[in-house]
Amino acid sequence: MIYPTQATMTISDDELATPVDRANAILIRYPRFNKLVSNIQLCRDMSKAAGEPQCIILEGVPGAGKSTLIKSYAESCSRYETPSGTKVPVFYVETPSPATVKGMAARLLQVLGDPAANYGTLWSMNSRLVHFIQTCEVQMVILDDFHHLIDKETNRVLGKVSDWLKVLIKETNVPFLVVGVEGTVRRILDANAQLSRLFATRETLRPFQWDSRNPETIKEFMTFVTFAESLIGMHLTEEIKREDLLYRMYYATDGIVGNVMNLLRYAVALAQQREADTLTLEVLTAAFNMRLAEHVRKRSPFLASGDQLSTMSLSAQSTKPTPSPQEAESLSASDVLTTR
Repeated sequence: MIYPTQATMTISDDELATPVDRANAILIRYPRFNKLVSNIQLCRDMSKAAGEPQCIILEGVPGAGKSTLIKSYAESCSRYETPSGTKVPVFYVETPSPATVKGMAARLLQVLGDPAANYGTLWSMNSRLVHFIQTCEVQMVILDDFHHLIDKETNRVLGKVSDWLKVLIKETNVPFLVVGVEGTVRRILDANAQLSRLFATRETLRPFQWDSRNPETIKEFMTFVTFAESLIGMHLTEEIKREDLLYRMYYATDGIVGNVMNLLRYAVALAQQREADTLTLEVLTAAFNMRLAEHVRKRSPFLASGDQLSTMSLSAQSTKPTPSPQEAESLSASDVLTTR
């Protein structure tokens, strides 16, 4: 299998950039990331060819990198000015919380640039919204945090909002990409059969895996970390065998991209403070304890013996709780590949 991993930086790639600067600026596009971007683009292209919206959902656990993926896609299709006005091929919107029909309409109008986004009756707001989407030649709308359509207090799907969205998609004839915590988007669609029918393409951005029965999963994770090291300009320690160290990193982060990058960023910062030129086991332990221990609910594996690590791994598999949608939402701030 070929790993066409790519990366971009938001700083100039010069000799003055420190490892911390680079760690905070890189965006790593690994193979599954690239494939999802291609599938999103395909839905957009098929919508134009078919003359009807080919909508898509994207789910994933908090930290899987959903928001970073869709934001980078939206940025690659940024708005531009023409003699006839502003054109917005793709625009990204965070679903407001609490989600209401009028709040959703106002938020979309605001992002499109309507100076009176919060004013008028719902009918007039809807009319302006359809007009702006058509005038700005929008080709795709991205709604992040779509799980906000599940009421926090009652845990019920907000039917009025989903009905409003269904009508908006049909009136504008524009595909929507809706993004949320794994399991929640499908639940929202399952509660509205007519809305669900519009979303035939359903994708999930999953964490990395470490499956000894499938060596490709291990290779994918190892390739990602190696690529990150080379871009940051600071490498992992050679105190223990590399595969052992990378398994410990996988265990520490649950294979979640956001966790991996948070661990590396803090480890790099600590290493620079200590004037170290590698990410030692001690530095990795300190970074884990500062940044991830409470989140992943486990002890640092970096200084553990092999027997201790095996015991910790078995214990984590049997006791780690699955977060509820409400708990997952509270973690969504870490839903990034990197802080850019």
